Amino acid sequence: MTSSVSIIKCQNYEESLVLSGLRRALDLIGGIQTFVKRGDRVLLKPNLLYGKAPERAVTTHPAIIRGVIQMIREEGGFPFLGDSPGIGSASGVAGRAGIKRITDAMDCPIIEFNRPVLPKERKGRIFKNIEIDQTIFEADVIINLPKWKTHAQMLLTLGVKNLFGCIPGPRKALWHLKAGEDRKTFAQILLDVYYIIQPSLTILDGIIGMEGNGPNSGRPIPIGLILASGDSLSLDQVVCDLLGILRESLPTNRVAFEQGIEKDGIDVLGERIKEVKIPNFKFPTLSQMDWGLPDFLSKALKNVLTSKPMIDQEICNACGQCAEICPPKALVRKEKNLVFDYGRCIRCFCCLEVCPEGAISMKPGWALKMIGKRLKVKGER
Repeated sequence: MTSSVSIIKCQNYEESLVLSGLRRALDLIGGIQTFVKRGDRVLLKPNLLYGKAPERAVTTHPAIIRGVIQMIREEGGFPFLGDSPGIGSASGVAGRAGIKRITDAMDCPIIEFNRPVLPKERKGRIFKNIEIDQTIFEADVIINLPKWKTHAQMLLTLGVKNLFGCIPGPRKALWHLKAGEDRKTFAQILLDVYYIIQPSLTILDGIIGMEGNGPNSGRPIPIGLILASGDSLSLDQVVCDLLGILRESLPTNRVAFEQGIEKDGIDVLGERIKEVKIPNFKFPTLSQMDWGLPDFLSKALKNVLTSKPMIDQEICNACGQCAEICPPKALVRKEKNLVFDYGRCIRCFCCLEVCPEGAISMKPGWALKMIGKRLKVKGER
């Protein structure tokens, strides 16, 4: 089945410019009226990873939120916003990210995702017991509003990855533990969350994105694009095309392809991909997690054959947020410093996601550097 993805240029976050860009992006795929009807309760799911200022490119920009709320109101819908951030409450993170000012002014409630339920009907293809927040199933329409960013474990955090925040609080840590060091397993979990939630519309904030040490401590980069689609998987694949990498370089795409869900029939509307490609984009370093070695050998060589999180003690202020979020509790205090127990570390890089100072980075093991066998972003399309 053919799906459509629109690409629209938008160079900055001036509110009227963003609203115009959103209208054009949606008009190309049928208009907001295709997705929102009068009386609909419309849940907005932004990226609220961590409470940083909008110019840091960590969260969905307030101008995007404002524009989407306005369009929903024009169609007679009732918008509300929800998420489960890595650290803190949705309301608190939205406040620090400049979003709560918008939602308060536009009478758009913020809902804390703290009511986990096991879906009775929609289930994942592989993982059947993923608990999702009850709010998801109370909405008539779900609009997914990801931020274009890199991700230390998943390469990029786009439409599919953004929905992981629909798993309430501590339960996200349990799924990280279940996946452990297996990137493919985590990608399958993310894909199953997507199948359960089935957002009606995905709008990607790519006006200012993030490259490098994402998703919290990377560098903001001007991209100047808004993408929209009724299919998050298709949108994620088009982003790979824009970056000049193979679509299967994104783990969630690769797992989907293995299940026969490849979106060959994607109709790209608006800007032509070859005219808005993003050159010299800096990806995070991803390393092989197991290389297919026997379990006993893989465990013995884990620290030298994989990348691991490292703390720059000169930057770290020992706030403890990394230790708080760590699923296997692999961070411990020694005197005034926080240090890793790499025997327990599962390389989920949640610590890197929430570090407010950007003090945590990825360091390849010495054998990995010597051999030079890294999981690189594959080839150009």
